[in-house]
Amino acid sequence: MKVLRILKKKKKLQNSDLVQKVFILGIGNPKDKYNNTRHNVGKDWIEKIARDHNCSLVKKAKLKCSICEINPNIFLVVPDVYVNETGKVAALLKRYLNAKAEQILVLHDDIDTQIGFAKFKSGGGDGGHNGLKDLSNAIGKDFKRLKIGVSHPGTKDDVTNWVLGKFNPDEMLILEDLYNKIFIHQEKIFNLEIENLQNLVN
Repeated sequence: MKVLRILKKKKKLQNSDLVQKVFILGIGNPKDKYNNTRHNVGKDWIEKIARDHNCSLVKKAKLKCSICEINPNIFLVVPDVYVNETGKVAALLKRYLNAKAEQILVLHDDIDTQIGFAKFKSGGGDGGHNGLKDLSNAIGKDFKRLKIGVSHPGTKDDVTNWVLGKFNPDEMLILEDLYNKIFIHQEKIFNLEIENLQNLVN
């Protein structure tokens, strides 16, 4: 009986060691004037997830971000830096919280996806997104992404003003519907079951 108890205890410890921490990071610029802009949709969604879970985002100056712990293994992360410096935050998460690239899910705007649609993806290029580029330079390309469609302005010259522009009321309603459609599957998202999610969101 004593041996059996020891084996059960050992198995329990092994199973707990297998629980992986997940960091869900929303890209966006830090000042209030950027709220509800296309470039900040990832950050805005993280703040919405936090509200939905009655979880306060707490500023962590050492990590250059604000963090909400939904539970001991799931961290919501809002960088306190500009979009093109997002990699600094990921590098600090790696240094101080032992966050690996494959444990990070990044929520970000995607001009190549129509508004009202989203794509889950593991790894890949930056698609010209400066936040993704900085992340890739800091921790490699193996992080997971939720690409939130904000549509394309039509010409390359208009992209900067477009992503820094705010959503109109109709677009906000479209995004609200998309958010609800995606985060009804939050358990799979929090477990980073990316391969099982794509067919569920579109």
